[in-house]
Amino acid sequence: EKHSERFVKEGKPQSIANTVWACAELRVESPNLFAQVEKHAERFVKEGKPQNISNTVWACAKLGVESPNLFAQVEKHAEHLVKECNPQEIANTVWACAKLGVESPNLFAQVEKHAERFVKEGKPQDIANTVWACAKLGVESPNLFAQVEKHAERFVNEGDPQALANTVWACAELG
Repeated sequence: EKHSERFVKEGKPQSIANTVWACAELRVESPNLFAQVEKHAERFVKEGKPQNISNTVWACAKLGVESPNLFAQVEKHAEHLVKECNPQEIANTVWACAKLGVESPNLFAQVEKHAERFVKEGKPQDIANTVWACAKLGVESPNLFAQVEKHAERFVNEGDPQALANTVWACAELG
């Protein structure tokens, strides 16, 4: 905590992401660490890999840490991130937005644009978390939901009951 400024300023994005992820997993609040991530968000998002960014915004959401600059940078670089992210990384990122109530129209537009790949490659839990995030923020995503419908049998066969329930809830919520 005491050396957070130097650690974030000089550290590699993966080391930073691993540290904030561990804090979230252990439910250890580290206000100075997260403040430094917020302060250096532009460099972090530009230099970090999609997994680093996804894990970091997930950690913020898990601990309830609002980080407007970090999420603004995610929004700014959404096109690149969604193209490079795997389905779990996308799901974790949009889940974090929804959990913190961060509207991110460009990010969700990119998810909509890449919905076919995302749904085809994603696990039922990834899809459930993503459609939950859409419903939670009121983001209509017709292509995403059409792809979910197209692959519904796979989700029923492979998904757990909670993922299915969340997916059905999201469909019902957005009509």
